[in-house]
Amino acid sequence: MNNLKKIAFDYPRLKLNELYFNQQVDLPNEGVALPQIREVFGRDLMFGAFPEDRPYAYNSLVMSVDGKIAFADAPQGPLVARNNKFAGNGSTVDYWILNVLRGSADAILCGTQSIAKEVGSGGTGHCYDANISAHRVDRHKNEIPWRIVVTLDGTDIAFEAAQFTHPEMPSFFYTTSAGIEHIRSHSSKEAIVIGPFDDIESVDVGGFVYDPQKSYILVTNRERKFDNKIGMKILKKLGVDTLLVESPTVTHIFMKEGLMDELFLNQSGLYIGGDATSIGQRCEPFSSVVHPHTELVSIYMHSPHFIYCRYRLHYD
Repeated sequence: MNNLKKIAFDYPRLKLNELYFNQQVDLPNEGVALPQIREVFGRDLMFGAFPEDRPYAYNSLVMSVDGKIAFADAPQGPLVARNNKFAGNGSTVDYWILNVLRGSADAILCGTQSIAKEVGSGGTGHCYDANISAHRVDRHKNEIPWRIVVTLDGTDIAFEAAQFTHPEMPSFFYTTSAGIEHIRSHSSKEAIVIGPFDDIESVDVGGFVYDPQKSYILVTNRERKFDNKIGMKILKKLGVDTLLVESPTVTHIFMKEGLMDELFLNQSGLYIGGDATSIGQRCEPFSSVVHPHTELVSIYMHSPHFIYCRYRLHYD
């Protein structure tokens, strides 16, 4: 067992009421199958069919009833759950679900802003549930999901964060050719560069074997912009079947490119309004003609003040 922080979750207090479950959705692959998961949800976490050329991608976000993911005066995302004074243990359920989804992921994509916010807290963004971490080992997965930082050129990364200084944390970067040298020169571990590649068909990672003493720079293409289809093929070749996307911006971009499979959206029963942050706020919106559609997979409720929705995405 690793020495990273663990939290003893009180599962009986987290127990949810299942309001709806879509029996028509085929979910053949295990996300996490444990008694503790069944104690809260009443069933195991299962996923759909895995794509052949990319990971099965899903997100985890908490939002207000009007779809805001942060307060304008205090932009820390967890406050949307934590500052719901009527929620009781509902906000803890939101945090635990994030940990379940981290524990179900082979890799986690996060943004540089998340890393910067962790500098003062010492957080590392791993799965804090010890039961799930132990179960990963039983399934012959890496005990700690690979946490991969998305950056265009590396200059916005807080390399002093525990993500990069804790000896047990995996060190991965998802970037363009513009980021290679800056990341390599600032990484505390010897950096292995994978890519860039000219197209999806040319992606080849050789006989890759993960070494926790190394850092990995995944380069999607030769230009100063992301080619996410190549990037996802790299991850698939590295053995990533399940991918948790923790960045709201990347969530929107991946939906634009048809790369997201599911959305886990927890709703905290408070209203924010105004121009507070929403998913993909800095991105180009979808049009009235072209936009993804969702299909409900499940709805759970902890109290009338907090509900937990899961959606499958459909693209034209």
